[in-house]
Amino acid sequence: MPKKFLKLFFLLSAITSLLFVSARAFAGHAGPGIPGRFIVVLKDSVASPHDAALSMEARYALTPGHIYTSAVRGFSASISEKSLTALRKDARVMFVEPDLYVHAIAQTLPTGVNRMDADLSPTAGIDGEASRVNVDIAVIDTGVSRTHPDLYFYKGYTVPGAGKSDGVDDNGHGSHVAGIAAARDNGYGVVGVAPGARIWSVKVLNRYGSGMISGVIAGIDWVTQHAHEIEVANMSLGATGRSDALRLAIKKSVARGIVYVVAAGNSGKNVYGGDGIFNTGDDSIPAAYPEVAAVSALADSDGLPGGLGPATPWGADDTLAAVSNFSLSAVAGNPVTSSGAAIDLAAPGVNILSTWLDTGYRTLSGTSMASPHVAGAAALYIAAHGKPTDAAGVYSVRQALIDLGAPQAGPKGFSNDPDANPENLVDAELL
Repeated sequence: MPKKFLKLFFLLSAITSLLFVSARAFAGHAGPGIPGRFIVVLKDSVASPHDAALSMEARYALTPGHIYTSAVRGFSASISEKSLTALRKDARVMFVEPDLYVHAIAQTLPTGVNRMDADLSPTAGIDGEASRVNVDIAVIDTGVSRTHPDLYFYKGYTVPGAGKSDGVDDNGHGSHVAGIAAARDNGYGVVGVAPGARIWSVKVLNRYGSGMISGVIAGIDWVTQHAHEIEVANMSLGATGRSDALRLAIKKSVARGIVYVVAAGNSGKNVYGGDGIFNTGDDSIPAAYPEVAAVSALADSDGLPGGLGPATPWGADDTLAAVSNFSLSAVAGNPVTSSGAAIDLAAPGVNILSTWLDTGYRTLSGTSMASPHVAGAAALYIAAHGKPTDAAGVYSVRQALIDLGAPQAGPKGFSNDPDANPENLVDAELL
């Protein structure tokens, strides 16, 4: 099919295929950590986190959970308050912090590929004929459907306690995210930004879309063990709080050459919280971390620029979605320069049609849906330019996507940004 007809074809296909569904909004829970549950980060000099956990189990009467060996060295555990003080003084311990609840970031009910011009990308090669982008994307989420014909499920892993084994989705959120990033270009269903990319399903959230930071770290640890194969990791999940262990895990994984793309969150607030200060208890994490590409959500109802489409429950056509988190400032030393401050890019995130459980399709909205558009764009860039091998390479990929993005005030842009830092819209046409 000629390129000039593709946009109309995909837009009509999406309109005739829309399925509407309601979903609970998860924006993270503020407040204290999970009672009795902690994350123990060990010093790099500790040779075996497994042996250390066993030793400390006997010495401090704790119950180890996840063991971390790659992204960080340490373990999660159930620990009594009586033992906590003594444990923190152990010479092998770097720090101990409370575990937190974490949730998938999604709300109500795909124009997204069309809006970001991924169908015009020479690397994506979207033409209705089966082809694959030669990149590996980890979806750290509720799992991914193994049986969906639109998804190239490559490998799967479930952290203990998250439900179905081998990364199998029992919620739908992770399958939806995977389809946005990488649904096959096979002539039916939907097509993703980086069609047919290999999907590594990392199940860290249960069937209800919930989990704990300790489990997310376990997922990152597994991804980091495969850093020589995985180029991009998407995390459409979040929590409110502070976790030095989570940030350290991401930082070390980035140092192995993995680009982390995350949802900004659906609370309609600054990612640094009400106090505006980075690394305090009201931050949206992991979106606040400078080591990740945080993505805000665009409300787009027709897949085209110009603001001429109908209004959505999340705002008028071509406006920043009303509930999308934003950024008032960027922490000193941010490794990329974005006009959006701590937000790298905006991407379509409202009424996005994508894959679902088994062989189904659903329409969802949220920054969860925006993030995988950028993860797919990162995959396209890497497919054309090569895999990063260290943090500097990761940040160069992020900076390239920012620089190639469409300015808010330009012909492809949008309006209604609540702050004075207008992040660009992800644009895949030149990728």
